[in-house]
Amino acid sequence: MKTKTVGKRPPPKTPEEFHALGAILDREIEALRVGPRDSFVFKARTWEDLERFQTERLRARQRAAARR
Repeated sequence: MKTKTVGKRPPPKTPEEFHALGAILDREIEALRVGPRDSFVFKARTWEDLERFQTERLRARQRAAARR
């Protein structure tokens, strides 16, 4: 009787297969990424400036997510 191993796939045989798998993984990573790639420090002079910055950033993320 044969058994099936779950979670093991054969390695790619050609460079094209290898790059295709890499592209799939890149798309999955981009879908899971929540924040920006680079981090930075934003120093707001007032609470209103901070609130405005946060709402603009949230809207930009929502627009980017809607485009996907």
